[in-house]
Amino acid sequence: MATVYKRNGVGKYQIDWYDHTGKRRTKSSGTTDKAAAQRIANKLEADVALRVEGVIDVRLDELAKEAARSLKSVLDDYDAAMSSKGSSLSHIQMTRNKIDAIVEAGKFKCLGDITADAVTRYAAGMRMTRKSKVSDVGPKPKGKSARTIAAYLQAIKGFTRWAVTTGKLAYDPLASVKKPSVEDDRRLVRKFMSHEEWRWLDSTTRQSVDRFGMSGTERGLLYAVAIQTGLRSNECRSLTRGKLHLKAIPPFIMADARDTKNGKAARQYIQPELAIELQAHILKKLGGAQVFQMPHPSTVVDMFREDIQRARTAWLKTVVDAQDRIEAEQGDFLKGNDSEGEQLDFHSLRHTTATWLIQAGADIKTVQSVMRHSDIKLTLDRYGHLFPGAEADAVARMRDAFIQPAKLTGTSDHPQQFQQHSGREGVRQGAKERHSETIRIDRFGHEKTLVSQGISEKNQGLGAMRALGLEPRTQGLKVPCSTN
Repeated sequence: MATVYKRNGVGKYQIDWYDHTGKRRTKSSGTTDKAAAQRIANKLEADVALRVEGVIDVRLDELAKEAARSLKSVLDDYDAAMSSKGSSLSHIQMTRNKIDAIVEAGKFKCLGDITADAVTRYAAGMRMTRKSKVSDVGPKPKGKSARTIAAYLQAIKGFTRWAVTTGKLAYDPLASVKKPSVEDDRRLVRKFMSHEEWRWLDSTTRQSVDRFGMSGTERGLLYAVAIQTGLRSNECRSLTRGKLHLKAIPPFIMADARDTKNGKAARQYIQPELAIELQAHILKKLGGAQVFQMPHPSTVVDMFREDIQRARTAWLKTVVDAQDRIEAEQGDFLKGNDSEGEQLDFHSLRHTTATWLIQAGADIKTVQSVMRHSDIKLTLDRYGHLFPGAEADAVARMRDAFIQPAKLTGTSDHPQQFQQHSGREGVRQGAKERHSETIRIDRFGHEKTLVSQGISEKNQGLGAMRALGLEPRTQGLKVPCSTN
């Protein structure tokens, strides 16, 4: 039985009653009229009876309460949920920043305020032409890239899906919001480095003076680690001495799950020559010390591009003939931005990892493993075109289904002769030869196709990684390089 009363005999009437769980509740009636307060109390009691009988779904009450909660408090719960799953602090903060930007633009105050239309309008606004900066080089892109917009939408869509899963929303308001296609709107196309370009970059960088707080030798080691492991800039930054297993056979580098993009620990193998150099580099470092004293993340790309430019300048100095010099200057060899609009930056080293693996003969699953792609479709979409001869080899293998039955049944009088004239072996051999082709860049930036030694199909994993460098760095490259 609900009780209606005034505290100390003054003010508005209060109502005491027991809810459907048997818990005592108290609330103000909001009126000084006792009859009105009693009618409200009677309504509360009637609702309790309906909930007990199942006429009113109590889950809708909970959803209504959650939908009315402060969005900030719900987002704090989301941060805690991500943390409990092992997400790194940097990942949680970046995700929260993206969600907060959309929340602020949409003026959302609670969960119930989030709508697909508002989020879609925000995404459309991100495509608007941004203001150009003095430091911008080349054509000014319009608005944010599809990749950036997709990242923002992924952040808030992940939040609303979590809210549905945890019973805070009855349905996902952003289920109909689609992320833009990244491949159809790529603003930045990176190119990989040729082996010859790498030799020049490696040699000139190691001979140069300290820049951006790193010695030339340290920068050269950083770039070598990035190519041999495929680790990203921030993943290289997180490496400590204890993560380098240089005396193991074969040597490898570990990246903690909290420091990787996909949130999974990574074991990346390196070549023995690089392991020896890293051993000397960390000799006087403590176990928890960073392997590389990298500059601020925003200036890593500037550091890399300066080293690329100096390597190109050193290469150009070796071209004496006037006509050759004109052709060299017009070529794309070691150019930060080439004639096709493709760019060389620090992340290009990771692109180089996959490309060199494929050129060395690694299969697609090995490339996926080294690059740590969660879906092989991503590997195929990015690098599938680099597998020369794969289609011809696949078609050649299909002929077995047509030829072998004739051999077994004896219906062919000359099975061996038929096989010989079918061209199957020739096609397969041609595919294998093309599979071992390596695209090289001559001194003028022109592509040339050479046949490399490659590796056998059985020699995957570490064998493919060892093939990343055509020559040990210790052989060196003699170039006239200024130390400025």
